[in-house]
Amino acid sequence: MAENEHNILVVDDEVVICELLSDILAEEGYGIDAVTSGPAALELLEKHDEYIILFTDIMMPEMNGIELIREARKASPEIIPIVMTGYATLETARDAVREGAYDYVLKPFSLSEIKLAVSNALERYRLMNENARLRELSELFNISETIASIHDEKELLDFVLRAALDRVNAQRGSLMLTTPDGKALEVAASEGLPEEALREPVKLGAGISGWVAKNIQPLLVPDLGKNPEMAEMSQRLQDPSFISVPLERKASPDISGHRPSVPGPEVLAVLNVCEKKEGIQFTEGDLKTLSIVANHAAAAIDNVRLIRNIEEAHLDTLQSMALLLEVKDSYTHGHSQRVREYSKLAARKLGLSDKDISVLHLGAALHDVGKIGVTDGVLNKVERLTEDEWESIKRHPVIGHDVVARVRFLSPGHLTLVRNHHERIDGGGYPDGLSGDQLPISVRIISVADAYDAMTSSRAYRKALPAETVLK
Repeated sequence: MAENEHNILVVDDEVVICELLSDILAEEGYGIDAVTSGPAALELLEKHDEYIILFTDIMMPEMNGIELIREARKASPEIIPIVMTGYATLETARDAVREGAYDYVLKPFSLSEIKLAVSNALERYRLMNENARLRELSELFNISETIASIHDEKELLDFVLRAALDRVNAQRGSLMLTTPDGKALEVAASEGLPEEALREPVKLGAGISGWVAKNIQPLLVPDLGKNPEMAEMSQRLQDPSFISVPLERKASPDISGHRPSVPGPEVLAVLNVCEKKEGIQFTEGDLKTLSIVANHAAAAIDNVRLIRNIEEAHLDTLQSMALLLEVKDSYTHGHSQRVREYSKLAARKLGLSDKDISVLHLGAALHDVGKIGVTDGVLNKVERLTEDEWESIKRHPVIGHDVVARVRFLSPGHLTLVRNHHERIDGGGYPDGLSGDQLPISVRIISVADAYDAMTSSRAYRKALPAETVLK
């Protein structure tokens, strides 16, 4: 096939027609291939994907033009068919259009008719490409925005895999994270894969994913049957066509302009997709799309982990503050930890979700942080508290709320637990006097756990009460 930006395939069982069309179109500067049967045309289409226009006769032996168009569009979905016939009927025209024919030329045709048909088809091709490119950019932009907005790693990984499969019309795939030691890959998100393919980690260098991670190179295999060396590497799945793309960590330059060393493996994960819909092979365009998604996903994973590390550092500081308060008072040592465990046990017994239990667990750890604003003399006083001293004690939930409210990643649920852990179902609690349905189930749980531990622990002003007494 002649190298040309606009390549045309002509199919007609009449050699004279093939030669005539080839001469006409070649003079216009198009790259031309001409064959005399549908099977021969399909063989060319399987070898080359550069054809833009398919000129085909309708009435041909072996395979008619309608059948050829149907099969041609499977091999090359974007090709623009133009049909030719000397026996035009409404039925044949309808059938051709139904199979995707763009135009219809009657024999005998004139030079101007052929030129006009090709010109119109190329303009359609240009507009289709431009619209497809704009849609692709818009969709990739939307994916990028969504990826950047997700702050939970599991949710992020699931979204990235779904978006990747949707963009390239794949039905199965996986996202494999590199283990912390950088020696293997483990499936973190998957779609449509058999159970046995999810269990065992893949060592770096082993199999397709391991090769991609080790070499930090994407891999496109249009047809595994034509790549025996790849078939040996593809031990888990024998998909005829697939793509594997590394999610590479990108180190940001520091103020000096140097790229600092980043802890952890260079490749964060490997994205794998297979089984393209309708049995179509993956293309270089699919690889480019997945590479863009992988770049955005890699940056997002790094950011999520960085944010998580910062959040954990903040939480460690807050929890250390709460523990320091307990260290100053031997009577309340371990109180927050016990309240956490009691709350978790009660929440599981009551059937709360894992997310609600996680919020309760952290809120319980921070519930008494506001006591930092209460003097030691009041906290450890043996004698009965004065009215002013009691009022200062009752302010500690508000003080704690104001402290943790400055930590942006804490949810309203966390803040509610810190502020309302001394509220009571009958409205006799503090600081807001909430009652009944105004108290969420998580607040009721932590208030009971807090009261139970307070009564079963010795304090400066009294000894611990027996558990049986407390339960009554």
